[in-house]
Amino acid sequence: MTADVLSDVPDALSDVTVRCERAVGRVTTLAPDGTVSSRTTAFHGGRVVYGNGRGHRVFSGDMPGPRPLRLPEPGPLEEGEAVRAALGALHARFGGAAELCCTAVSAVRAVDGPYRVTGPSLQERRVWSLTGDVTLPDGRRVPVGRSGRGPALAYVADAAWAERTEWLCRAVGEAGPVEAGDHAAVLSPQAAGVLLHEAAGHFAEAAPYGAPALDHRLGCRIADERISLDDDPLADGGPSRYTADDDGVQALGRTRIVHEGRLVRQLHGVASATAARAMPTASSRAASVLQAPLPRMSNLVCSPGDATLDELADATGRGLLVHRVADGISRGGTVEARLVLGERIEHGRRTGRYVTGRVTERTDVLTRVTGVGRVTEFGDNALCGKAGQLLFDVGTCAPALRLSRLRCVP
Repeated sequence: MTADVLSDVPDALSDVTVRCERAVGRVTTLAPDGTVSSRTTAFHGGRVVYGNGRGHRVFSGDMPGPRPLRLPEPGPLEEGEAVRAALGALHARFGGAAELCCTAVSAVRAVDGPYRVTGPSLQERRVWSLTGDVTLPDGRRVPVGRSGRGPALAYVADAAWAERTEWLCRAVGEAGPVEAGDHAAVLSPQAAGVLLHEAAGHFAEAAPYGAPALDHRLGCRIADERISLDDDPLADGGPSRYTADDDGVQALGRTRIVHEGRLVRQLHGVASATAARAMPTASSRAASVLQAPLPRMSNLVCSPGDATLDELADATGRGLLVHRVADGISRGGTVEARLVLGERIEHGRRTGRYVTGRVTERTDVLTRVTGVGRVTEFGDNALCGKAGQLLFDVGTCAPALRLSRLRCVP
């Protein structure tokens, strides 16, 4: 893949950043009555941002002016009929109780500007999501949320995932409300990933344009010393994958942001790094080239410990095994999530007695980690909607975690 770019850029344009994108998308929905419908979208245009606060302008088509960027066509999406058939199969599998939406996007994005000394970065992006709910006989809804990088069809037609979701629905159907209060808890890798994302990952992101300044957070203890975190846009198996961010800054690999529980580095785009007199970390990301990039996580990777899940439960004695949480949100000093399914632990053993409710915690919840699992895995939901910009590929690779206490409410 190549781009036709004029090399003789005038000095007057040396502080101009150009972002271009050509994209196609398809949204396929499954209604409760089994009706499957789809629509397609297309986009070709971009945004020119002038340095020193001189504003910006939006354009359609190829980049006009003295340094045009002519983008190739994005790769084709899967056959729409195959995706519709896969959603129809899920409708039958879940007994007609599923209401789902599959979104797939294939795009080519290019960035040129003062941070591109070897010409523009040019990257293919192919992402997908599967969202919605399965309604139980008693009217309760079990959320469905999967997303990531690559073609969507294999994930929509994934029989192993459908089987796990059926088990989850059966368990939620048997669950009662969680007892309000603090519980000793073991978090599955999926649940641990949500709390790591909300309580540590977002805390490490610098403010857009560096205002307000957040560098006073550096050195703060935000987790137990057992926790170290890296942000890595090139992580093996991660849903995020890019070699340059949306400011054109080259991604060089892992950035250690939390070391033994303390915040040691912030995630920066060019604007926030300039304000903080720091180096960019290739963390500037935008959902669309028409939106201003924000400092965002790519793949958040937590270092493993040495315990098995059963050993963590045994050390807990009495408490909760949190199988799954959803809809995590950070509200500054607090973190909340829906407790989709928890299981009571008694005498260090799982009981098969399930609960549901909500997690309502402070941002320092990770300082209560007392054990870390030896196996890490990426969660299957990589959606993040920070500041209204929905990214499909913000990954978290986490081990199981044991907490001395976790506050839950029905």
